[in-house]
This record gives sequence, structure tokens and C-alpha cells, in this order.
Amino acid sequence: MTRRVVIGLCVLMMMAAGTIIARAQSGRNPAWRFGVVGAYEAPDEARDLGVGWERITFDWAAFQPEGPDDFETDALEEAWLEAAEEADREVVGLITHTPTWASDSGAVDAVPNGLNFPLDNPANVWAAFVTRLAEYYAPLGVHHWIIYDEPDVRPGEGVVQFAGEVEDYAAVLWTAYRAIKAVDPDATIHIAAMNGWTDIAAGREPYLARLIQVLQADPGAAEHNTYFDSVTVRVGTATQAVSDRLAEAQAILEGMPGKTIWLETSISPALETARQQDVPLLGVTPEHQADFIVQAAALGLAADAERFSVYRLSDSEDEALPWGLIRANGTHRPAFDAYRMVIELFSPTLSATRYTRDDAEMIVFDQEDREVIVFWARGTTSVRFAIASPEIGENATLYDTQGRRRRLISDDTVYPAAFTVEAPAALPDENGFLTVAGSPYILVLDKQDALRVVYVLIDSERFRLR
Repeated sequence: MTRRVVIGLCVLMMMAAGTIIARAQSGRNPAWRFGVVGAYEAPDEARDLGVGWERITFDWAAFQPEGPDDFETDALEEAWLEAAEEADREVVGLITHTPTWASDSGAVDAVPNGLNFPLDNPANVWAAFVTRLAEYYAPLGVHHWIIYDEPDVRPGEGVVQFAGEVEDYAAVLWTAYRAIKAVDPDATIHIAAMNGWTDIAAGREPYLARLIQVLQADPGAAEHNTYFDSVTVRVGTATQAVSDRLAEAQAILEGMPGKTIWLETSISPALETARQQDVPLLGVTPEHQADFIVQAAALGLAADAERFSVYRLSDSEDEALPWGLIRANGTHRPAFDAYRMVIELFSPTLSATRYTRDDAEMIVFDQEDREVIVFWARGTTSVRFAIASPEIGENATLYDTQGRRRRLISDDTVYPAAFTVEAPAALPDENGFLTVAGSPYILVLDKQDALRVVYVLIDSERFRLR
């Protein structure tokens, strides 16, 4: 017989330790934390989703195809920027692809020539380009720049997007930081998102740690804020990896105040019938994709990630796997509704705190006039949550990952009163991997003066969780 775990939340007056993640955001889109890659491809759908920002690629090779005197602004459709402005979506630019003329090899992943020259020397073609890019797009509202992508992937480990070594990427980064800040002091410079798994597989020290060491060794590092403002942590598929990768990045950045962390997630529903792979490594279903987005967003906020994004809005014909919230035929995957619900319910959060055991996971969001509790089973045992209420007859709203909701009324199941919800067990995929935790629920309650303490009851034993 399957063992059941009962988690009871009782009310107790006490101070709770929570991570403060709300910041003064007057005049900002309430959904400013939540973004998506590729919103410009389906702007009406992006507006319906409700995201507050989007990532757009600025292809250096397209802007300057023939030489440094080029600046082809039609390399990026300004209609994309206009649509973003109309929808109150902030644009974050990802700069990629070295032009053939700008390096010795002519490859798109090559290190640009001239990085050892001063910023104002035309021979430093990278500095000249990013200066021009920032000058042109800052008045159009673009003030966030990500410098290349996944420089940690080495030949033989996957798609190489930056062929240089750590020292080469450091030179690219500190050149971009100084050049862009010189013309747009309000700009935010982001270190490229890392693949992460390549370092783990190769047994290497994390790329971010190696990069920080090189940056801090530069004589101008202290004067120039170590040449970056933010780091993006990229995580795909595994629920547990979200917390692990965020904790790793935070440990690396310890002692560097003011640096922010953004979380980008991606998960491909490889088992979807319409895009069935012959032998998918991870048997992720569309329902898993929806569950993962809710879990990752909750864990990200609890870990004080400043922003959260999903890769990507729509499937791309250029990619073998389906990654989108929207299928190629325009229909929504369950993850679309899940993410829309996340944005609606999580945006007003003032602080978030994580509580975890081997059996169960819970994130509590403190909001102005309500408390939002996200919870799920971590393993292969279903978990029954009993959320204590001060009285019988209290109302609450329960959401599943599809945004379906129903009213709950507290009863006397647990003394003196409680809401009870059973979260299903996580299901291993066809290869036996337990990648995505059990399907989560979200409970929205009126805020009480008393804080809720959490107890876990296992085989009639009670353990305090919160």
C-alpha cells in the first residue's frame, strides 16, 4: 500500500524568515519579473500570456555583413520593438555571431579581432560595434545586453557559440561593458547564459567561477564593477536542478554585492505525439512541461532570482525538438496556460520562502492582501497537504497547473479546521528518470495576522517544516 504523507499547516504567531524579493518598481509593468524568448514571433499571444519582458537576438553578422562601416538596422525589425512598447514589454538584447570579416577564422563563433586595442581605436571592431548598437537602441528602450551565448560549450560537447577560451570571453565582456556604459550609463550588462552540464560532464570547475577569477584579476575591475551587472542561470528539464544551479551561482557571486541573477528555463515535451522522437533521452510530456514551469518559477523567486523567463514562446522550425509554449500549428500546450497563471498569481509577491523535505516541497509567497502557497510531492509518494485554518468555513481558491480553479472550504478534517489537498506523486519517465517532480497545486488564501507553521506527518509522526 502506498505510504501517504500528511502535511498540516497550523497557525502560530511568529516571525518568519523570508527572502525579500520585492523592490520599488513604480511605473513598471506588474509582470516585470516574467519574460519569454521569441515574443516578437507571436506578439498577440505574448500579450495574452502577460509577460513583462522578452529576449531578442541582435545578430552582429547581420548588422555588419560586409565590414565595420555597415550598420544595417533592418537586421532587426523595428516593428518588434514597437509591438513590445505597445504591450509594455521590456526588450533584452542578446548579441551574437561574429561577422566573417571581424576575425581571422571567419567563423560566427570566433573571437573578434582587435580586443587589445583601446575602445576608441577603429581596430577594436567589437567595441566600435557595441558602441554603435547601444547609441542607436538606447533611445528605443533597449538597455539590457547579454554578451554572446553559452561560451562554456567546447568543441565536441555540443553547438559551440563562442570558440574562445575563458580569457577571450573576459576580454569580450569587459570591452562591451565599458563601451556600452560610456554611451548608455543606465545599461545593464549580462554575462552569457551557460550550458552548465558540459562542465559537469567534463569534471571542470564551473565556467562562471573561472570567468569571475579572470575578471577580478584585471586592474580595472574595481573601477568598472567587475565588468558585469547580472548573470543568467539556464536550467532545463529537472526540477531539482533549478535550486542546485541557482545555489551554485549564488555561491560563486558571494561577496559581490549588487549582482543580480536571472533564471531562464527550458523543457521540451519530447513525448508529445505530434513530435514523437525515436528514443527521447528524457520522456517529458506536455503536462510535465507545464508542471516544471510552475515549479521553476516558484523556486526561482524563493531563491531571489530577480527575473524568470521561458525558452521559448513558439516552436521553431530550425530546432529538432519542440520547445514552445505554442505548437507550430498555433495551438497552445498546457504550459502556456500554466505560465499565464504563474504570471497572474506570482507577480504581486513581496517575499518568498522555500520549505523542503525529502518528501515534499512548498514555497510560500507573501503578498499585500493574500498568501499564495505552492506545493508538490518531490518523489514517488503522493503527499496529502492539510492547510490549517483558524475556523471551519474559511474560503480559499485552489489552482492546478492548467489554471483550473475551484473553491475550497475548510472543514474539521484536521483540528480545529483545515483545507486538505493531495498532491500526486512524481512519475518516472519511460527511461526511469525522475526529472520533473509531482504536479503542483497553488492555494490562494486571505492573509491572516497569524503566520502559518507547517508540520509534516509521516507514519503518524509529526515533523515541523515551517
